[in-house]
Amino acid sequence: MRDDSPAMAIEGARFFGEISASISHEIKNVLAIINENAGLLQDMVMMIEKGMPLSPERLSGLAQSIVRQVNRGDRIVRDMNRFAHSADHPLETVNIGEVIHFVSVVAARLIAMKGNPPEIDVPAAPMTIVSNRFFLEDLVWTCLCRAMDARAPGRTVSIVAEKAGDTPRIRFCGLAEDFPAGGEVFPSPRETMVSGLLGVHLKADKEKGEIVIILS
Repeated sequence: MRDDSPAMAIEGARFFGEISASISHEIKNVLAIINENAGLLQDMVMMIEKGMPLSPERLSGLAQSIVRQVNRGDRIVRDMNRFAHSADHPLETVNIGEVIHFVSVVAARLIAMKGNPPEIDVPAAPMTIVSNRFFLEDLVWTCLCRAMDARAPGRTVSIVAEKAGDTPRIRFCGLAEDFPAGGEVFPSPRETMVSGLLGVHLKADKEKGEIVIILS
């Protein structure tokens, strides 16, 4: 039997690094805005020391801006902590809709760099499987990246979680009809490795312009 542990370790580190780098960039943005507000506050202190009038509204607005950034930073750190704990268990009961929503949140900055955020359609009732949460997040993110890169002109990518019979599946819709184009390979070696690790199947439906993760 082939030992895929080294490849899994490399892929896990690569995925963790990609998301963590994006999150840390967001934290740096928060700190930069707080630092800018601190500079404005120092300017106001100097104005008061010189006897210049200063309206309470300006101070209140500055305080509210700082509070908003602190709350934003707290949310980002909580998401990062939750992402880190995704790797805690090799197998656990996973809510598929929750994973999709979480990936779209934790990778929001990277998604924004590619275009509009995806539309998400998941069942109101939890749809669960027993899987490795961390690598399922990895596969959802990988497929979302591919879908956003291959989306049809003027369309928004949508992610649909549903059951086909008794089999849960995740569909990434809105792709161009010629997907995969040129010499592009689908699934890629990375997609093949992660889907193999999870024991799931990937397929491309060119007629519908979809990538499908079949969670058998």
